[in-house]
Amino acid sequence: MRNVVVVMSLSSISLKQVVSVAVVAVTAAVALSPPRLALALVFAGLSVLALAVAFAVDRERRTLAEKMEEVRVQLDEMAYDRRDEVGAARDRDVRVRQAIQEAADACADRAVEGWARYERQARRSAHGTSEAGADGRPGERSSRGSHRSAGRGSDTEATRTPAERHLSEAQDLLWNGYSSLGLERLRGLGADHEATPAVRAEAHKTLSNWHRATGQPDSARDHAHLADLAAPRAARGASGVPSLLTARIRAPRAARHFDVVLMSDFRLPGGSTGSNLQEITAQRDAGLTTGLVHHPVLRADQSRGVNPRILATVDNDRVRFVAPDERVTCDLLVVRFPLIGQHPMDVLPSVEAARRIVVLNQTPNRRYGVGADGAGRGVREDAAPNEAWNVARCVEGFTSMLGEHTWYPISPRVREAMVLHHASEMAGVPLADEDWTNIIDLDAWRRGGRRNPDGRVLLGRHSRDDRDKWPEDPAVLAAAYPALPGWETHVLGGTTHAERTLGGLPEHWTGHPFDSVGVREFLHGLDAYVYFTGQGYLESFGRAPLEAVAVGLPTVLPHSFAPVFGDAALYAEPEGVSAEVEALMGDEERYARQVRTGHEVLRERFSRQTHLRRLAELGVRVPAELVESPRALLVP
Repeated sequence: MRNVVVVMSLSSISLKQVVSVAVVAVTAAVALSPPRLALALVFAGLSVLALAVAFAVDRERRTLAEKMEEVRVQLDEMAYDRRDEVGAARDRDVRVRQAIQEAADACADRAVEGWARYERQARRSAHGTSEAGADGRPGERSSRGSHRSAGRGSDTEATRTPAERHLSEAQDLLWNGYSSLGLERLRGLGADHEATPAVRAEAHKTLSNWHRATGQPDSARDHAHLADLAAPRAARGASGVPSLLTARIRAPRAARHFDVVLMSDFRLPGGSTGSNLQEITAQRDAGLTTGLVHHPVLRADQSRGVNPRILATVDNDRVRFVAPDERVTCDLLVVRFPLIGQHPMDVLPSVEAARRIVVLNQTPNRRYGVGADGAGRGVREDAAPNEAWNVARCVEGFTSMLGEHTWYPISPRVREAMVLHHASEMAGVPLADEDWTNIIDLDAWRRGGRRNPDGRVLLGRHSRDDRDKWPEDPAVLAAAYPALPGWETHVLGGTTHAERTLGGLPEHWTGHPFDSVGVREFLHGLDAYVYFTGQGYLESFGRAPLEAVAVGLPTVLPHSFAPVFGDAALYAEPEGVSAEVEALMGDEERYARQVRTGHEVLRERFSRQTHLRRLAELGVRVPAELVESPRALLVP
């Protein structure tokens, strides 16, 4: 019992008390010991203390390490669980995207097929070969129709256009393993201006499906976008959901950099498209990359597709359309067509540009001075409104779309109109000191020599068949294109308004519908070029006369064109045209000298090098050897 009491007494002593007693004992021992022994005791005590501290720290470290390992294991388990959840969510997202995309593709395919069937049925109906049976239900033919089909092949095959047959043949080549040839033919059909919009859309849709199946999603998206651009109505999905929205479900592309991004309405048929083509090809041939942003203007027909000539320049390498869901960067953003700023689209790609400009290839008003109010001589009551685009609204729209930017007139004539009539409306938007003149590939356009003489004098002109493009006074129009013995007038682009003015097409006139003949081919067959427009109408530049001079045609214009073309053209009043042309036709050297002078002016002012130099001045990285001064032409 006494031992138990002793043990309980000892166990009740705290560690602090033991340490205190030990310290007192050591202190007493040191104090009562000789000096050497005292130092030894102190050293031993300090050593023991150090060992004890080290032991305590190590034990604490091991304890903390064990706790940290437990925490790490718990975090790893949580990370694994989270990774599995993210992977499963990503897999679900991919499956959903694929399902939606496949559904959109299927809808678009059915819409294209339906559009093609509609066109074929319309053609059959026009020729009395409707698919409807005697009871009027589509798809059921009468016994007589079936007998005829059995005898000479199906009506469907007989009524297919050459482009539709070529499309099927190209798809057959893909199916049977001749992919290179099939793809080549499909790319050609996608830009064939003789094919219907539905065929062009179907060609690009097939290319899109091919690239998607072969693991090239970016190329698949490019051709899917081209299908939409080629035929907005034919490529429309049955669900009615625009591709601009379905594109948002796709994984975003990495931002691509272009040297130049060109924004325009690429559906237009006339000079604007010709100017766009020249700049696109000049940039492509110089090794520059060009992104195309299609911005259809609001007031035009929204069912029209992109001009096939624009589609033909797209190689999805140096020239590519930028889809609405993309984010791109560029050295220079060029907006060509001021009407875009009046009603900017809601859905546009994100373009981060170092410099931004707007090319004014059209004056805000169609007429200035005579006839500007619609009451001038010869102006019809049903004429189009004089305002082509509103300066104040375009300032607001472009500022919202582009931020800080500069306006570039396309010619001295546009500059004069902006300075004299619209300066107060520009609200601080700077007008560039230089004009953004149109360009042309002179070497590609000019002919080797003049037309072989055959006793005739062939005058010509080409333009859109627009009211403003023609003089409204019959006497002026007749004087500009005189009816002299052996003289003929050839017109490309339509003569509806000229016939209305003259009361019919004169016997010495020959008209060709728009785009029925290639412009270069048409101009090569003429002796001289004459171009007069409506009174008071301000032609912003004159793409048509530029092409005529480039071919090598002496060109007679009104005096108002002199600031644009200088010595490249001849200038006269309408009644003076015959004298100018007769002087040229009777003097071979005078004719040749005018051709050489025109080429010299064009090479100096409107060449590809001129365009590349101005790109370089705006920060585009153009190879130095391509911006050297053009070689001067010797003119005797």
